[in-house]
Formats: sequence, C-alpha cells, structure tokens
Amino acid sequence: MKKRKRIMILGANSGQTLAIRKAVELGYYVISADIHHDAPGHAISHEQLFIDISDREEVLRSARRIGIDGITAYWSDMLFPVAAYVAEQMQLPHNPRHTTEIMTHKHLFRQFLSDFGFASPRARGCSDLKEMVAFFDTLHATAIMKPTDCSGSRGVFKVESAADIVLHYEESMAYSTEGKLVIEEYLESDIIQQEAEIFVVEGKVVSWGMIEQRRDIVTSAFHPVMHLMPSDISSEIEDKVKETIQRMITALGYVNGPCNIEYLIGRSGEIFILDVGPRNGGNMIPQIVHAATGQDVTAMTLQAAVGDEVTISAARHKPYAMSTAVHSDSDGIFRGLTLAEGLEERLCGSLMLKEEGTVVSTFHNSRDTIGVLAFAFDSREEMNKACESGKIKVNIE
Repeated sequence: MKKRKRIMILGANSGQTLAIRKAVELGYYVISADIHHDAPGHAISHEQLFIDISDREEVLRSARRIGIDGITAYWSDMLFPVAAYVAEQMQLPHNPRHTTEIMTHKHLFRQFLSDFGFASPRARGCSDLKEMVAFFDTLHATAIMKPTDCSGSRGVFKVESAADIVLHYEESMAYSTEGKLVIEEYLESDIIQQEAEIFVVEGKVVSWGMIEQRRDIVTSAFHPVMHLMPSDISSEIEDKVKETIQRMITALGYVNGPCNIEYLIGRSGEIFILDVGPRNGGNMIPQIVHAATGQDVTAMTLQAAVGDEVTISAARHKPYAMSTAVHSDSDGIFRGLTLAEGLEERLCGSLMLKEEGTVVSTFHNSRDTIGVLAFAFDSREEMNKACESGKIKVNIE
C-alpha cells in the first residue's frame, strides 16, 4: 500500500481550514500546527501540533520528528519564511528563502522593484520616528505609512503631514514584528486598484486570476471588502499587467507555488506592483478563482508543497464570481446575516469568523471581518447587482 504523503500546514485558524480540508480531500496525511488548542483546523487534521509556529527551529524539530513531505502556510505572509526555512533544511520542495524574505517584507520588495527597473513609488524602511519624518519631508507629497511585515491592511495610514505621522506612528509600529515601518509616496489612479491570484510552475505563470477590488470607503479606505472576477480592465492593459508580473516573477527567482499580487495602474499607464505575497489570497480568493476559471489553486498549492504534479484544469464552473468580506459599520452584537432574494442560491462558499451573539467592532482592517461569502454568477450585470448596498445585511444590535 502506497504511503500517504505528510503535509504540515502552519496555522489552524478559520482561514487555514480551507487548506486543511482540501489536503484531507486530496488524500494527504495532514498535520496542523498551531499553539492554540481550540483552533478549528485541529478538529479536521489527522495530527495536531501545539507549538509556536513563528519559531522556525521548533517547527523544524517537529517536522523532522514526524518526517513530513511538504509544508505550507497557505494564506499567511509572515509564516512563509518559516515554511521556506524548514523546507530548505529538510530538502523538501520550496522557493529560495531569500526570495520569500523579499516578498514578505515591504521595504525589501520596494528596493527590489527599484533595483530591477520596475515602476515603484519612492519609499524607505524606517525604524524610528525621526527617520520617517525626515524622509517624508523629502517627498513633498501625501504618503502611506505601514508595517513592513504585516498584511490585511493592519497599521496602514494615509499621512499628509509630519503631525499625521506622529499621531499614527505607535499604532502602526505595534503591528510590525520586526519593529520597522515603510513610508512611500501616495499614488493616484483613475482605475480602481486591482489584484492577481496566480500560480507558478517552474518559473512560469500557468494560472491567472485577474481580480477587481472594491472598498468600503466609509469604514476602511485601504482594505478591500469585495473581490470581483474577472477584472473589467481592457485586454491591452491586462496583457501589459501579465507581462510585468511574469517579468517580476522571473527576476525574483520564484519557482513554484501561489502568488497574491496587488497592483495599481498609474495615470500615465505605468503598472505599479504594490504588494506581492508567496501565498494564496485571503477573503476566499482561491475559491472564486476556482469558480470562475476552474483552476483549483488551493489544491495546486498543496500538490506543489509535497512535490506532486500540479493539476491544471481547463474546466469552468461560472464565468463570473465574487467574494465579500462581511463587516459592520458600527460596534455591537452580531445577530446574523440577511441575504437579498435570489442571492443565496448563488452562494458557492462561506467562511464565518464570528459566531452569532458575539461582540463585533466597526470595520477597520482584516481583524474586524465577521466572515467571507463567495458567489458565482452567469453575467457581469448579475454580479454588479449583487454588489449594491443592502444586498447583504449585517444584523447588529
């Protein structure tokens, strides 16, 4: 009887259950690693590790003891360097560790873009307030400040003066594990910010998920609350974006695996890569990619992690899909959701992060998300109607 391959998944929170369930479905022996005993992923996996998954040496010791065949962090930016280190030490399938370090640290990524001639805002990584204010003064423009090593739009602020930096500095720094912020010039665009969920095999992008982001500017101008597929950018711009992304992947030396990329199209047509993560996207992005293109990027990520052949599918379920981060515009007690008539039948996936009866906060970043819903549609018109205010009612008291 053929031995099942053993895959370790770093993190067993609600989001990671999507990968854990898929790994079980694919027939792998799944080890969930998370120090929290009540993490929901532990109830699904075959074996549980209650360890500090930010400690790469502790993870490595456990991985060697168990004899894993692969390791992944699915949609966690900051755990991918740990996964890359363990895979490198055990000679398991992995991307170069220096590549994942660049991709998960914003100041290193900005320097990489500049060094390789990509369009990039002027930026600097700073470890103290004085240094940040001094660089801001050289920009003579509005800027964005954010932690260098944090995702989910946590600790991100738009600043227009030195006083703004002083006001938000401590809160932003609190989200940085390494104690470093990046400040960069604010970019203007006439086209809504875009996203790409891609998959790379032997250095070539083999799967493209071209996505349009939408935000709730009342509660959070920086964190997208809706992702729509496909993006409605022109084919000419899309071709330019794809060429830029492939060139970036090649320059980074990224070999195999998923990438989640946020980009902006400048007013002069430049393609600005804002962020890149060596991971699958949050907010059920892999699930809407699967619905709209037939590419099961979650399965592909797990297959690549253990060195199996990646399954590339040409099947398509529905041509249009979207996910929405369920959130509240006020503090209160969550009392469930009400979907507009006909919308529930379009639901193709859900991930609730808060239970009914729990206290929720006004939405500012990913930590305030109540849950995520994914939908599939037959037309763009139908999808756009589903985006209208009031179609998904969050009941708060």
